Amino acid sequence: MEKGAIIAVVVAVIAAIGLVYYLGTLGHQSSKGTTTIYTGPHSTVPVTTTIPAVVQFYDINVQYVFQGSQIQNGVNCTYASYTYVDGSQSKILNGSQIFYLNYPISSTMCPMTVKGVTVNTPGFAVMSTVPNLPLSLPPNSQAMLQINMRAPNVNFYGPLTITIYYT
Repeated sequence: MEKGAIIAVVVAVIAAIGLVYYLGTLGHQSSKGTTTIYTGPHSTVPVTTTIPAVVQFYDINVQYVFQGSQIQNGVNCTYASYTYVDGSQSKILNGSQIFYLNYPISSTMCPMTVKGVTVNTPGFAVMSTVPNLPLSLPPNSQAMLQINMRAPNVNFYGPLTITIYYT
């Protein structure tokens, strides 16, 4: 073999090894949503880009928790605690995105007060409600409760569980 042909083969082998290394390290995903992309074996400084987390919840488990009982005008005004599965407000969001959920609240012949709202799914946070809590409803009335929340900044796929506390 000629000297030029040998050099060409050596250069081709080195290039192939570099390509295999590059492809093998390209796009390794960390748990925090950051992808490190290496520019090749000749570089010691990686180029880093941030890929936003994707958050998708497909069902919302709304737990209505009644706290205490009361007698109003001789009527036992004890509401039931129950869980409602809401599949109508499923969402796909970016990580840390602010979003809202709407829930109708209604009272029977007894007054009702919504005292608080919590989210039981890790990473999600309740930011505020509209109207502000506590929300007092007179007998036989209704209101729409808007719950403003923030999604986690990690990938998530599953149900979302929130609890509404009332008396």
